[in-house]
Amino acid sequence: MMAAPTGRDIFNGGEDGAAPGALVLRFRLPIIALLLALPATARGAPPCDLHAQSADQAGQGCARAWLDANLHLNEVQTVGTSESYKLRPSSSMLGLIRMGSAEDAHELDFAEPPIAAQLNMGARSLEFDVANDPKGGLYSHPAGEMMAMELVSDKYIHDMSPPGFKVIHILDIDFNSSCMTLVSCLQIVAGWSRAHPDHLPIVIGIRSNDDKTPMPGATHPEKFDARAFDALDANILSVFHPNEIITPDMVQGHYPNLRDAVLAHAWPTLAASRGKVIFLLDDPREKIALYRASRRALERRVMFVATDTNSPAAAFVTIEDPVKSQSAISNAVRAGFIVHTFADADTKEARAGNTQRRDKAFASGAQMISTDFLVADPQVGKYQVRVPGGHVAQCDMLLVPERCASLDAESGRDSRVPGR
Repeated sequence: MMAAPTGRDIFNGGEDGAAPGALVLRFRLPIIALLLALPATARGAPPCDLHAQSADQAGQGCARAWLDANLHLNEVQTVGTSESYKLRPSSSMLGLIRMGSAEDAHELDFAEPPIAAQLNMGARSLEFDVANDPKGGLYSHPAGEMMAMELVSDKYIHDMSPPGFKVIHILDIDFNSSCMTLVSCLQIVAGWSRAHPDHLPIVIGIRSNDDKTPMPGATHPEKFDARAFDALDANILSVFHPNEIITPDMVQGHYPNLRDAVLAHAWPTLAASRGKVIFLLDDPREKIALYRASRRALERRVMFVATDTNSPAAAFVTIEDPVKSQSAISNAVRAGFIVHTFADADTKEARAGNTQRRDKAFASGAQMISTDFLVADPQVGKYQVRVPGGHVAQCDMLLVPERCASLDAESGRDSRVPGR
């Protein structure tokens, strides 16, 4: 029988000819594994206090766990982009637009970064304007291309030819998009989301685009009807698995309708929401009615809807101007609704360097703040909109501003401190 190794044997090699230090690893590794398996209290670290008043009081290394357990979706503020897919029109197209209205040309003269880049920079809401094209090819040849003496590319024609929803800002004149179809846009989001499973929910706003542009030879758009809205749900489910989506039914739960659930503060916690997406139909009332049909609220639907706070389907509310409507936003937020507002519009604030609307948006408590300038556009100015402190998300400034302390609500770290 081999004698147990001495301390000298362990550090200098055993009698079996093992290399120096080999046996010490053989003995130490099981001990290290055992220590790591012990609860934090057994290792001498204080336990996480998930009942603390704020994330920074929960204990060392516990901020993320505290945020996940204590914050709900309606208690955080994030920033996203309004026309998330938009590219700048060509100079000849802008010249054509300017002939009709210099103001319109100013409003359309900006571009957004690629979708994945926006998500990397912290955007947690995106918005897509979709045109209905059930037969395909309806939007392949925009009327503006001939008037501007500029032909679209073969790739554009190819991408716009198959049946399906197309992503277009303004039909016939502002049609250049970083992803041409709704499915291709959603595939980009899904790929990013699956590669970053700890992200806070990404709200994806959908707006139907069937307004004819007043110009010679304009396309006659296909109107949205009940069948088109059913197809929208099907498109979403063709890209995202059901367990990747927070649906109205999940929030409504056992309550009689969605509004009752929201008023009872039934939004899921951050822990239950990470890695998921939320879809929001942000359309006029008559189209919301088509989407709801005869439902009491939004039973079995994929998307939430932006509606008024008295509707049984109310959960999200869009109030566009936080300067003119700050009290209305704050009242809706306090009641439990998630409010979507806009930090800027039509490039006006960006060109003037005016941050009043942006600042009012955060102060109002609106949880979903949209901008056309997640990053500054050098051709427009230095204006941009980001969550303060370099964070992706923060505790809602109206509801629970103190609970995050100086921490990012998504990561649980202070992103102003390197290495944390």
